[in-house]
Amino acid sequence: MKYVMLILDTPAGLSLSEEDGRAWFAEITSWYEKMGGSGKLAEGGYQLQPANTARTVRQAGVTDGPFIEAKEVLGGFSVLETETFDEAVELAKTWPGVDRGLVTIELRPVVVF
Repeated sequence: MKYVMLILDTPAGLSLSEEDGRAWFAEITSWYEKMGGSGKLAEGGYQLQPANTARTVRQAGVTDGPFIEAKEVLGGFSVLETETFDEAVELAKTWPGVDRGLVTIELRPVVVF
């Protein structure tokens, strides 16, 4: 089964020093290398541009940015492929920074037609 792993940046992650940010990015790169070799990463991951570059499309029209009160913003995503949802949850727990509150992970099963 495939699961989308939405990586939500937290205020703690967004406020890292440049040096700490580079160290964290190295951890993330290592995680992708490890998961890519495990067969559990169905597709590569993508980091997204900052939220202020977003456009939101609604019935009333298109606006700049998400304009929602949120402490966490979508920073990137990956697609996992595991046998069970629980296995996907366990993999998501290993994403660098989850243990330190730098990110929050949301997992969603992919609908396959």
